[in-house]
Amino acid sequence: MKTLVPILLAFSISLSVVQAQTCNTGRLDPRVAHALKTVLRDLPGSPTASVEKIRDIRIPVSPFPQGDMQILKVTSDSIPIQVFNPLHTTGLPIIIYYHPGGFVTPLLPFMQYECWRQAKAFKAIVVAVDYRIAPEHPCPAAVDDSYNAFKWISAYGQTFGGDTAKIVVEGLSAGGNLAAVVCQKALIDGISGHIKLQVLNCPSTDNARNNARYKSFQQYASGYFQTKAFSEYTIEAYAPNEDLNNPEVGPINRQNLSGLPPALILTAEFDPLRDEGQKYAERLQRAGVQVWSHCFPGQIHCLLGLPPGSAELELADELLLRTIGSVLN
Repeated sequence: MKTLVPILLAFSISLSVVQAQTCNTGRLDPRVAHALKTVLRDLPGSPTASVEKIRDIRIPVSPFPQGDMQILKVTSDSIPIQVFNPLHTTGLPIIIYYHPGGFVTPLLPFMQYECWRQAKAFKAIVVAVDYRIAPEHPCPAAVDDSYNAFKWISAYGQTFGGDTAKIVVEGLSAGGNLAAVVCQKALIDGISGHIKLQVLNCPSTDNARNNARYKSFQQYASGYFQTKAFSEYTIEAYAPNEDLNNPEVGPINRQNLSGLPPALILTAEFDPLRDEGQKYAERLQRAGVQVWSHCFPGQIHCLLGLPPGSAELELADELLLRTIGSVLN
């Protein structure tokens, strides 16, 4: 993996440009279609999903050295965080990682592996926040943990080798929702300057009960892993009593988005969440926020189903590395 300086020299994504929606091929990647019939077939995402089934996900992952990770409990609430530093050095950028799982799963082993992989590939320290999950702890528990962990890391990240002047927040799916909410809360509190970039990967940016607003939610309601039924099921567990337009549940519903940190937003053609992710990117840009956006044609939620080393996965890494280089140098 290239270092940040050469990547910055090759940086070719125009600043503050949201790409036009190019994900209208109507052609599902054959590799993903096969995965949907095999390895992804029995995973959650169906109308019969349950919290128990979701939490029992077993995705095989390669092992990583356990000495590259330390587990801490931070703030007065003892929020568990996992710190990945495979380079075992100091002064590194910090990526705060908010994991996927519909707000109802904890930090699972395949998510830990991804944190370790990113830390090694991006020459950074990745800090995964194991926020409280629903339905045992409904909203705003996950928001509170995510934000309070961010505040602690931005104040004390140097204690585990991080550079608190170079913080990136990253989230996948539900984690993308939390990363966006953290940025909004930090802006309100006047501390968003700590965040140099927000990375939202196939994010949920709206309350799933508002899914009628988005064409992709209807087009890809079922059959593509992430489903309309699954989204409605998990939002009922996570935010059963919250107002439909509460921005701490759906950050796209905040009226004023100006002043937020720069954003990289990734979406996928056959993802029900595609349109709300793209819409959030457009709203950020109109508010004057620096935005990079890329939609992956033929792919499903979070680029699942692709074999390791696929060009699309490498491009996702390249986009993230380039954008980090742009904002940190």
